[in-house]
Amino acid sequence: MRTFLISAVCIICSISLSAQMGIQTDTEITVNFKIKNLGINVKGNFLEINISSYIDLDNLDNNYINANIKVNSINTGNNKRDEHLLKEDFFDADKYEEIGFKSANIEKLPDNSFSLTGNLTIKNTTKLISIPLEIDEAKNGLTITSNFEMNRRDFDIGGRSWILSDIVKVEVIYNKQIIKGD
Repeated sequence: MRTFLISAVCIICSISLSAQMGIQTDTEITVNFKIKNLGINVKGNFLEINISSYIDLDNLDNNYINANIKVNSINTGNNKRDEHLLKEDFFDADKYEEIGFKSANIEKLPDNSFSLTGNLTIKNTTKLISIPLEIDEAKNGLTITSNFEMNRRDFDIGGRSWILSDIVKVEVIYNKQIIKGD
């Protein structure tokens, strides 16, 4: 569940501003998730995320964001819970080591925010999803933020539960620094 939302967030955060000239470096990628369990918010994140991206805000036609998250890098601050989330009934990490996202489209919305659409794969299920993005440009780079909700059961994570919410809240923050070239 959490992984599903986190991967979507990771994908969103993986956008970079490649249209500017210069060397680009990832300075921070954070993928956080939150889900209610017994009415209490359980928070976590993923620690290993690989992203390739290109963003030209003036011409969105050739933009892409692709991401892979190592499932076994899940961290909720509780080792026993993390081990359980890696089991077959949740992420089945022995069989499905990564969560993947491959972008299809990014579009600018009338309110100057963006929408990222792409294929999210968790376990053996791929679904086309759309994720909201806020992109803040700065002199030396950009910050991309996304906050969204996902249904863990869409990817067969955790099955039916009276105590665990179906909805996972995801927050992704991605900072990209651009060092101007000569």
